[in-house]
Amino acid sequence: MMGKDRLFLGVSSNILFLGVVSFFTDVSTELIAAVLPAFLFVTLGTAPEIIGTIEGVAESLTSFLKLAAGVVADKTGDRKRLTMAGYSLSNFVKPLMGLVSSWPQVMALRMADRIGKGIRTPPRDAIIADGAEESKMGKAFGIHRTLDQLGAVVGPLLAFALLSPLGFGGIFLFTIIPGSIAVAVLSIFVKEPKRRQNADKTALKGATKIMNGTFSMFIGSATLYAVAAISYSFILLRGIEMGLPTEYTALLYAGIQACHVLAGYPAGVISDRLGRFKAVQIGYALLFTSFLTISLAPSTHIFVVGAALFGLHQGVIETSQRAIVPSLVPYEYKGTAYGIYNTAIGIVALPTNLAAGFIFSALGSAATFGYGAAFALVASAAMALTQWRISKSRSND
Repeated sequence: MMGKDRLFLGVSSNILFLGVVSFFTDVSTELIAAVLPAFLFVTLGTAPEIIGTIEGVAESLTSFLKLAAGVVADKTGDRKRLTMAGYSLSNFVKPLMGLVSSWPQVMALRMADRIGKGIRTPPRDAIIADGAEESKMGKAFGIHRTLDQLGAVVGPLLAFALLSPLGFGGIFLFTIIPGSIAVAVLSIFVKEPKRRQNADKTALKGATKIMNGTFSMFIGSATLYAVAAISYSFILLRGIEMGLPTEYTALLYAGIQACHVLAGYPAGVISDRLGRFKAVQIGYALLFTSFLTISLAPSTHIFVVGAALFGLHQGVIETSQRAIVPSLVPYEYKGTAYGIYNTAIGIVALPTNLAAGFIFSALGSAATFGYGAAFALVASAAMALTQWRISKSRSND
């Protein structure tokens, strides 16, 4: 429920400050993300399928934490405390990446970082949903996503500037600075939202109440999308394979994130005005076009266009899908709903990226993106069916 303190564009101060927290956290995260594939591939000699395994394991093995964090947030009302714990853990372990010498160590730290994300994401999204009116839900998530992804642009640009003087290890250690700022802003400025009603005392009751009908269909279609959305790491590897110098992968990644930023807020506005499901379908179409372009690109210039489309699709999807969730569940189960949503898309990250890695090694990088494009079409069909089911259900009410 919207609080009385509106600070910017009709949303609460919590949303703006959470955006600032996400900005600095993403600076630290993307400092690492922009150079990690090159560090693993070039410096440590890690095979593509291992890189896919690292990304998949890091996401999938923490997926159930997202459900647990959402349920606990609803049950106890301690949304800020859980959000704080998650951000603190992630920002503590990332600088330790500067001390690694093997890919298993990288995977362990990536898992710890993702555990932090698993803990913080559902309660954070519930705080955002609490701070926005239903008619402005897309705008609220769009503002947060834009601030979040601005950090994802600054991080890779810093990585590009710092790689030569600091090296990989120095960049990893540097992340302690933006990470500490993020935790400080969260601690001081973000307030615990006022609760209206307690959720059921058990996770089973809460999940059972919302996992039926249209919400289940939405989760199913979102999961199919997650099968299509293979890790950005494969885009960077595809670029290196096509002749892009290793040191420029950070710039490529920054470009992808810049496109993500450009799409985030407009996607929220489109979601509010034209409909959330239409906005999601635009995102799926962008993903399909992106992967098809990357797969068939005859030159690095066309490849870069495909990478830019991937960034635009991320901005649209991560705003519009998250804005759909509150409209499908009762108020008191927002945390649980976001937990289920994040768990479902996280569970498939491991098999998705494992499959992408093996296809990359066995059939080539072009086939990897053909696989992603095919599943993007399947996800689009499933989301269309979900929208039809919801429309039919509401017309019968």
